Amino acid sequence: MKNALLSLLFCFCCFQLFADGQTILPNRKFGKPTMEELNMAVYEPDSSATAVILCKLTDISYKWGIESFRLVSEYKVKIKVLKPEGTSYADVIIPYYELPNNAMKENIIGLDASAYNLENGKIVRTKMKKDVVFKERVGESRMNLKFSIPQVKAGTLIEYEYRVESDFFFSIDSWKAQSDIPILYTEYNVTIPEYFKFNIEMHGAEKLETVNENASLNLSIGSQLLRCSGTHLNFQGNQLPALKDDSHVWCADDYCTQVNLELQGIDFPGSLYKSFTQSWEQIDETLLKDSDFGSRLKMNNPFKEEMTALHLEQMKGADEKICAIYTFLKNKVRWNEKYALYSKSPKQVLKEGTGSNADINFILISMLKDAGIPAYPAVMSRRDMGILPYSHPSIQKLNTFVVAISPTDSTLVYLDSSVENGYLNVLPPVLMTNRARIIAPDNHSQWVSLENVGANLLRSSVKAGISSEGVVTGTRETVYIGQYASRLRNKYRTAKDSTEFASKLASEENMQVKKLQMEGRTHFSPQVYELVEFEKQYTVNDQFIYVNPLVFLHVSESPFKQSERKLPVEFPYTDQVSLTINLTIPEGYTVDEKPENQRLQTSDGQVLCRYIITQQNNQVTLRYSFRLQKLLFLHTDYPELQQLWELIAKKNNEMMVLKKL
Repeated sequence: MKNALLSLLFCFCCFQLFADGQTILPNRKFGKPTMEELNMAVYEPDSSATAVILCKLTDISYKWGIESFRLVSEYKVKIKVLKPEGTSYADVIIPYYELPNNAMKENIIGLDASAYNLENGKIVRTKMKKDVVFKERVGESRMNLKFSIPQVKAGTLIEYEYRVESDFFFSIDSWKAQSDIPILYTEYNVTIPEYFKFNIEMHGAEKLETVNENASLNLSIGSQLLRCSGTHLNFQGNQLPALKDDSHVWCADDYCTQVNLELQGIDFPGSLYKSFTQSWEQIDETLLKDSDFGSRLKMNNPFKEEMTALHLEQMKGADEKICAIYTFLKNKVRWNEKYALYSKSPKQVLKEGTGSNADINFILISMLKDAGIPAYPAVMSRRDMGILPYSHPSIQKLNTFVVAISPTDSTLVYLDSSVENGYLNVLPPVLMTNRARIIAPDNHSQWVSLENVGANLLRSSVKAGISSEGVVTGTRETVYIGQYASRLRNKYRTAKDSTEFASKLASEENMQVKKLQMEGRTHFSPQVYELVEFEKQYTVNDQFIYVNPLVFLHVSESPFKQSERKLPVEFPYTDQVSLTINLTIPEGYTVDEKPENQRLQTSDGQVLCRYIITQQNNQVTLRYSFRLQKLLFLHTDYPELQQLWELIAKKNNEMMVLKKL
């Protein structure tokens, strides 16, 4: 009955592919490529695809090992390379686990890979040899198996298969139905004995055909045969589109069509039920007991004596003390540009003079506590590593933390040792997650959002005159606050010197920089002040001068070029811009045309742009403001968002026409 149902589903899917105009059918047989597969030159549903996964089969089952169950995962993958860029899919990395001293491990068995090419109308198979297969250790318990399939070029059909046998029988990897290239057909089979209770979670926009049915299993335990019942799950996906990284999405995997199985508990006959479901309170306790996490929170301040030279007792407020401590620490230990959750030995960190954000954050917490300022880790999943699951708490999803500091009983500020150009509450955007958990003793842990901490504001004032030759000459005074200050400091730090910085500024704004003055560009402070004396040349034509009254554009063009979008749009942080421009028109000229006043906004008012231009005698004043208060826009919001940005860009580029009297 089961096989008949699967065959029926498969036939239905094949019919549907024909109905959608697809010219090739999924071929689930490996080792026997068809001429249709080898002659295929383009994938019709996505002609831009450099390669397409023609078939991907995943089977998960259990068997009895020497002393306990083992998880067996079988993988078969068939890829058609369509363009030269698609040859990169011949380079494969398979991650697996191997704990020290062989306590628990995973074995990769039966690896087989081949490339198929058409030569003079004949199918030529090139089988991968073992000497191109390598193992690489990438962590204390993590390994990679790497191999490259030979003789792969545009037109090649790639096939590879392997099996993973794992001692980690309690953990089934998430199955992702989509990839960064399109998939013609994919299937996921899972067979679970009755002793294992799993939570099943599916999410994603693409449709999967699913089967959930009872199954009868036979397990060999030594010389005995154990018969038990179980559950068989089957998921099939057809003609699934590519899911590519996107500059307006932090983690595309968050929106990938996928199936997640999380072990709820184990119920063996004659034994007590063992629950694997954790609460966040239990995770708090686990972290606080961990030697590389909780023990670090109890460490003594390694700079206790040296900190006396800071004279913290003479400082007025807690913010000043925090900044002094942080600046002192950053002069002692450099961030190695790695994020982590756990820390290595503080002695090792101080000896090397460099460490991950976790290494340095634990030292920062000890210094703040020693100064009488409460500080706690706020654990999270970085925005580019995926959101924390709401339904099933998971310590494996945590990958780093920032420091939550309590300068008063009623306020919290946030800081991380990866901050180079920011300030309190000015974190790298990758850490500004909407869900972080402050780990505090005595059950005082709490959830916080870091999305809207700190204000991000650019406030600029331009005073300039327009000559009869179309030259705008004047000054621009700008205050950069929050992320704007951080971005400006980063530009300054990465420039070779101040001359190069000024040259890049002139090039970006299409102007001559006569004078540049900055305050706070290298300080650990909330803002940067900038004064620029400039000249900009505009177009003069017969009796007319064409000038953009905005002078310095906020949005030169819309970033949203796609006609349609399946992914949401995620902005890094809230944003506010306020521009005031005062222009003096030249003697003997009058304003012939000027842009109209306009107010642009989304239907919910979360994005707002105002453009108000006025004239009094020979003075033209433009007041421009922009405000972004919402960070996540669903794909259904995209048409409105795209239209709004196009209108804002159009408004930014409108010209004022001056006519000679």
